Amino acid sequence: MTNTNLLQRALAITDSYVEPIIELTTKLTQVSAPSNDEGARAEVLRAELESRGYERVHVDEIADVTARIPGKDRSRSLLIAAHIDTVFPHGTDLTVTRETDTLHAPGVGDNTVAVATVAHLKQVLEELGEVPAIDLVITGNVGEEGLGDLRGMKAVVSATEDIVGAIAVEGQALGSVTYEAVGSKRYRVTVTGKGGHSWGQAGTPSAIHHLARLIARMDEIPLLTEPKTSFNAGVVSGGISVNTIAPEATAILDMRSTSAEALAALVTQVDAVLDSPCPEGIAVQVEVVGDRPAGSQSADMSLKMIADEVLAELGLSVRHEPGSTDANVPIARGIPSICIGVTTGNYAHREDEYINLGPISMGFAHLITVILKSAEALA
Repeated sequence: MTNTNLLQRALAITDSYVEPIIELTTKLTQVSAPSNDEGARAEVLRAELESRGYERVHVDEIADVTARIPGKDRSRSLLIAAHIDTVFPHGTDLTVTRETDTLHAPGVGDNTVAVATVAHLKQVLEELGEVPAIDLVITGNVGEEGLGDLRGMKAVVSATEDIVGAIAVEGQALGSVTYEAVGSKRYRVTVTGKGGHSWGQAGTPSAIHHLARLIARMDEIPLLTEPKTSFNAGVVSGGISVNTIAPEATAILDMRSTSAEALAALVTQVDAVLDSPCPEGIAVQVEVVGDRPAGSQSADMSLKMIADEVLAELGLSVRHEPGSTDANVPIARGIPSICIGVTTGNYAHREDEYINLGPISMGFAHLITVILKSAEALA
């Protein structure tokens, strides 16, 4: 069956799924799920998948939810991943409000609408009368945001030995096809010293002063433009008062590149700065708090080409931008992978985040078509 034929059949029925997707999006959004504490939302999703007849529904020890849709060839699988964590801490007001064409709430687009859409895959495939060429492994995985460090995707991919391809799904990225993985290494650097009164113990080394010198030196490291490589000191804290020599200061550093080799080279240079001699009484401790793998794939890789073609058939322009997504993990392990979107929206990671409801039908049809054609290509 051609892409066009399958896409038109999908478009003929996806309008009827928009309201159920909105309903489940609303239900899941209202269950708090900050990175590293997603258990409550995982249980709600588990119950949803069980009630919808998915095979082998399972919640692992870190709250990744997985399930299967059987394919014609059961010896291999295509992973469909939509992360359930958000950036919002417990206690955030998660009230969902609906306007004519939009849905508003913290986390509604990043990434709850994607989770809700993926949860409807089994039903829509049955209505289409389509059996995928290989098994589909569905996951609502944890730890995609911030210092979650892709721990959910790492665990799911490691535990599922028959994966031969992966599609990560994001809520606000319709029109985007990401096939290059921006890797990152993140450090928490803690500088400690004796401290003291700024006048009475004047001259005693300050943790803040030393940390500032380290950051300034790291900021002077030349960065590549091709492959793009970046360094950022994103969080700095420390000190006691304006007239106290700081006994402690902390910074969280972020280093990124699409090239594993370029990232490793930058990390080596940062390590050299952090390992440099300290003033007497000053100590530097470095903790790795993030390690997201980098990777690239050919621009004519089959999953990417399929996603591009289906977007073109929908009349949508295609965007290709490297990204840090759940697809990083399989890409770095040599598994053909992409990240695509369900709808559009704005203000991700803000409490006034929203999604547009109109494109959901088109986004779901795109997802269905890409999944089925990718499964064929991987069979």
